[in-house]
Amino acid sequence: MQGHPLPYSLAREGEMMLQAVVRDFLQLPGLRISTLRDRRIGNSVPGTNTVFVEHTGHYMQRLEELVQDMDALLVIAPENDGILLSICERFSSHCPVLFNCEAETIKLTSNKYSTYQYLQTQGVPLIPTCLAEDSLHLEGEQFVMKPVDGVGCDRISLFRNKSELQVASVRADRSHFIVQPYVKGIHASLSLLCLHGECLIMSCNRQHVSETNGRLQWLKCNVNAFERDRFIPFATKLARALPGLQGYVGVDIVISNEKILLVEINPRLTTSYVGLSAALHVNPAELILKCFREEILPDTIPVSATTVMVDLEVNAVV
Repeated sequence: MQGHPLPYSLAREGEMMLQAVVRDFLQLPGLRISTLRDRRIGNSVPGTNTVFVEHTGHYMQRLEELVQDMDALLVIAPENDGILLSICERFSSHCPVLFNCEAETIKLTSNKYSTYQYLQTQGVPLIPTCLAEDSLHLEGEQFVMKPVDGVGCDRISLFRNKSELQVASVRADRSHFIVQPYVKGIHASLSLLCLHGECLIMSCNRQHVSETNGRLQWLKCNVNAFERDRFIPFATKLARALPGLQGYVGVDIVISNEKILLVEINPRLTTSYVGLSAALHVNPAELILKCFREEILPDTIPVSATTVMVDLEVNAVV
């Protein structure tokens, strides 16, 4: 996001993910880690070869240089504006192992409306979704509008009724926003480890989202809040529908009247990753490494009764 102001919440989430994944990989023997870092954020990352970048062109140049001596690359980047996709496409042939989803799957899941259209054909339970330009016929009491390639709660609006929605949808770039009925229920997410159409659930997490002044804001999550068994059929169907999901994948869901409905797929690390090692008492980086190095999922993910809170407000795991 060089050349643009850093959104505070996204920068904070990104920093927490970076620190957590570096901490976990540093615990594995025989690894040397390099990180690219926006100079506006500041300090180097302890234990790593930290390379600072000044602008977008400089970022790609330094990454080109680094991958010449790398055995593996993990891209932590947002989907919006094709950022995650462009980096993964560019370097998938440069690096022996890319710890990310396949490019075609990143492309699909980066577009929430395309994802909805495709998964409708696969029998995955979904929240009804349409482009803002077609929202006149959408049924519901309250509604959510969000960018088709948005990340987190960035630019998500909540409307109390259809009249408010119609006023807003006329003003918006209607081909770049989607609309969904606002489903009341439990906000949750799944942290998955995926490979070749199969998956293991690492944790099922409860999300805490505030509704303030017509906006939704992600505040914190309880990692490992729910037992996994009830989510296995849903996760299995999703992974089989998208065999290009690889490594760590975050899936946002809502639990309403005992039904599990897909909100969106994040083909990358998510903030829930930050609490995985403390919740599971296992190193998630080791599981990701095994997945890509041996091209096989672990036999099981350890079951743990520990729940931890990843709290953006205090910037910590508690």
